[in-house]
Amino acid sequence: MRFRARATGFALFTALALAVPTAALGHPSYAMYLMDQEMVLVGEVKSFDYTIPHSWLQLIVADEDGTEQDWAIEMEGVPQLFPQGIRQDYVAPGDRITVLVHPMRGNRPAGLWQGSIDAGGRAFGRAEGLDAPGGE
Repeated sequence: MRFRARATGFALFTALALAVPTAALGHPSYAMYLMDQEMVLVGEVKSFDYTIPHSWLQLIVADEDGTEQDWAIEMEGVPQLFPQGIRQDYVAPGDRITVLVHPMRGNRPAGLWQGSIDAGGRAFGRAEGLDAPGGE
């Protein structure tokens, strides 16, 4: 009798535990980025979304012939950026910035942020060797 009660209790507990939805744990893969390549972009900030789980920096980058292209730069989330000194007012639309990224596979205009330096010389992340953008 005691065994049957324990077995029934265990079965009920297991069923309830499996029925309760749980948050997906883990971290997304960076497989979409060429982690063995780096690229330096100089552009004008279109927008900066300071969010969780990832922040996004949207840049307008002009190539050699002056053609502009929108770039999406994935950054870490607020909990990782805040201790580095990056706040919601890190950049504003119209600011010029130099950014080091791992480019996205497939020659798409996107990248994974590694570091940056703004026109005022404020550097964040892996910014060693980056030059502050000119006024252009």
